[in-house]
Amino acid sequence: MKKRIPALLLLLCLVLCACSRPPAPAATPSPASPVPAAESPAPAAPTPTEEPPHEHDFDPDSGLCRGCGFACPHEAGFSPEGRCQVCGWLCDHARHDPECARCLCCGAQCRHHFGAIGLCEGCGREAPLTGTVLPDEFFEPAEHEGTCLHETLTDPAGRKHEIAVWLPWDYSEETRYNVVLLIHGDGGSCYDWVDKEESTSRGHIQVFRVYDRMVEQHLCEPFLVVGLNNRGMGENAAFGEMLIEEVVLPYLARTYSTWMEGDSHEQIVAAREHIAIGGLSRGSVFTYYIAMQRCLDVAANFCCFSNSYTGTVIQTLNSEEALPYEIRCYVAEIGLRDVAEYNRDHRAVYDALCEQVERIRDGENARFLEIDEGHNFLMWTAAVYNALLLMF
Repeated sequence: MKKRIPALLLLLCLVLCACSRPPAPAATPSPASPVPAAESPAPAAPTPTEEPPHEHDFDPDSGLCRGCGFACPHEAGFSPEGRCQVCGWLCDHARHDPECARCLCCGAQCRHHFGAIGLCEGCGREAPLTGTVLPDEFFEPAEHEGTCLHETLTDPAGRKHEIAVWLPWDYSEETRYNVVLLIHGDGGSCYDWVDKEESTSRGHIQVFRVYDRMVEQHLCEPFLVVGLNNRGMGENAAFGEMLIEEVVLPYLARTYSTWMEGDSHEQIVAAREHIAIGGLSRGSVFTYYIAMQRCLDVAANFCCFSNSYTGTVIQTLNSEEALPYEIRCYVAEIGLRDVAEYNRDHRAVYDALCEQVERIRDGENARFLEIDEGHNFLMWTAAVYNALLLMF
């Protein structure tokens, strides 16, 4: 009996171990006979926390709700003044379509502003400058034609002076216009720059049609053109200065809507960035000789076509009296088929101005352009077109 006890104890231990062993894992189904897993419900998506609805209180300066920062979508459109009908935000026309120049926000008609660098600040489009004759359409009547006026002014000494004025078709007293004074060449008149018919290889043309087309295509900021007679300027630079500063500009300030807020000298000087003086041939000489030396206080933009002046313009521009007056834009243009001496001398004057006058910088506020034409109005119409793009 005593010999059986160890055997019974061993059997009891085996039974207890078997009872405490974990169950064997279930067999994995083979790929040949898959067992579909039981579907379990997808976890419920968290309920979004929504802001209680409220009436937006828009800030008209930003178009954003003062309470939640919501940006007004401007879906209700804009007023004629460019204000959103809902939030009152005034559209800044910061960007516009490069082709039609319409504002990408409110759809208002904008205008390109290329500046002397030649890139529109509103859409990045490159200025469509030309190195050849303008397309025929620029010499044909536009859908809307501007107004050409012939006027006679009287100076303090009682002398009469004829001027020619071109106004855009949509001229309005609510708009401020840049002023472009243009001087004709030998044998011409103030009407050359406006509505006089000029004989060319393409027939008779009128320069004002170029202005009409530029307005029609929204190519630059609003401007008006004034043709000046140059008689007497060659003999007396002071006479030319008097005509521009004491007769023509004060008259324009009183008569038309320009950036000049009055006809006093101080008010004209304050608007100089919106005033340009230029000319063709002999008129270009007078632009260097008179305008850039004696009228720098009233004009910041200059355009010179087909001729130059090698006198004291550099010394004058570097003088202590002239230094306070910045030059906003200076454009010099020549015709490649013109007299060789004109081309050589004009290029030399341009290069000298850029090298010796610190505030004239080639490619920044100064441009030299060549046009594949001669000493004629096909060249000068292309030249004034280029200058207007870069100045305004």
